[in-house]
Amino acid sequence: MALVMAMGMTVVLGIVGTTAMAYTTSNSTESQQSGSKQNAFSLAEAGINNAMAVLNLPTNNSLDPDVLPNRTSCATNLGSTCSAPYGNGYVVWGGTLDRSLAVWTVTSTGYYRSTAKGGSTYLSKTLTAKVSITPVNTQPLNNPAWNYMFATHTGSACDETLNNNVAGGSRMYIAGNLCLNNNVGLSPSALIIQGNLDLSNNAFVGDSSSIGSRVETYVGGQCRYGGGSWGNPCSGNQDSRHIYSKMNPPSYSVGVNNQPTMMATPTSDYATWYENAIPGPSQSCTTSSGTPPVFDNNYPTRDNSVTTPFDLTPATSYTCRVGPSSNPSGELSWNASTKVLTVKGTIFIDGSATVSSTLASYDGQASLYLSGTFLVNGKLCGGVSGGTCDAGSWDPNAEMLTVVTNATGGQVNPGDGIQLTNNSGFQGALYSTGNIDLGNNAWSDGPMVGSTIILSNNVVTSSFGTVVTVPSGQPGNPEVYAQPNPPQMFSG
Repeated sequence: MALVMAMGMTVVLGIVGTTAMAYTTSNSTESQQSGSKQNAFSLAEAGINNAMAVLNLPTNNSLDPDVLPNRTSCATNLGSTCSAPYGNGYVVWGGTLDRSLAVWTVTSTGYYRSTAKGGSTYLSKTLTAKVSITPVNTQPLNNPAWNYMFATHTGSACDETLNNNVAGGSRMYIAGNLCLNNNVGLSPSALIIQGNLDLSNNAFVGDSSSIGSRVETYVGGQCRYGGGSWGNPCSGNQDSRHIYSKMNPPSYSVGVNNQPTMMATPTSDYATWYENAIPGPSQSCTTSSGTPPVFDNNYPTRDNSVTTPFDLTPATSYTCRVGPSSNPSGELSWNASTKVLTVKGTIFIDGSATVSSTLASYDGQASLYLSGTFLVNGKLCGGVSGGTCDAGSWDPNAEMLTVVTNATGGQVNPGDGIQLTNNSGFQGALYSTGNIDLGNNAWSDGPMVGSTIILSNNVVTSSFGTVVTVPSGQPGNPEVYAQPNPPQMFSG
């Protein structure tokens, strides 16, 4: 009986021991599996963070669908920037952009090697997040040139010439020499000339009746009146040469300052905005009606391929919008009934544009890039009052359309990049690599930058408020792009 009992106890103890070993092994395996799953989750989180780092990079445009990689290609290319190994695991991440909603869907899968029993398989965890994008359509002014009528040409006796009966209060900056023909009178708040100032008979700058009517004038070279002797340098009291100037603000005293402020000429990055404009060659309208513009005919080649100039203000309405209507990433739409052009963002047409409406206004802030030229054969204004364009009703920091051109001739005069025909008008900012040409009785309120600014007979340039906020894409300012909000709506 003792032997039977001993054998029974041995069997029982063996069963208990085997059960304990199995239980311990099971717990160990489960613990290892749990650790591998947690590591896979951590890797998936790292992939989401990698994607957000790319979207948050200031030099990246978060509304570019190519800014995040495609997960399929990443999964087959281990070791690339979007599929990186981490010890016993790796992560694959990427995203897809819905431009109509301006929302990224970011997906990341972490893979971690199963350590149970020396396993070679991988446990995985996939996380998904939604990232909404906020467009950046305005920015603080960086280049002070956009508070002036800025003529860039140098190397001629008269780099900038103003013709008969031209007048105006627009601030002026002349990189070279300025010549005022007969009867030209200027009364801007500031006149900066890096070269010489040459006045013909009856031309004048400012008024001598009071210190307030004098013009703050800077001349880096010489000055003369009516073909007489040159003042060299052009400094101090130059009333005898019809330059009624004041200097030394804010107390002011009579005289011309011979040390003009230097300003950098704004430069435009056509290649960057050709690719990043919304709407533009790389991104057409997500919402459209009527006949919106053709942005390009052979993307990705920037070659002025749209041969027919697009009329911004035609007889019929059109809509071109990218993103939600509440806060679009970009828009160029025209209401033919109300005569209102809605603009937002940075827009690029690989061709030219025109304005044909006799009186139209625009709403919003935008930069319109043209590979071609710009012709105004009507009126397009930021402020309208009493059935006409009104400089006093225009706030350039709230309503600003900047037109940027990159060709000359064709629909405009040879050498011109921008032309306003006789009696036409424009309120906004103008930029041309060629000339900006205002015909007889034409007018423009707002800054302009061109090689030579041609002001024909009876042109009047109005003063405008100090510009402190400009549309994104305005030449000479840092390039700013849409930026992401924090990720939300996690799943997985």
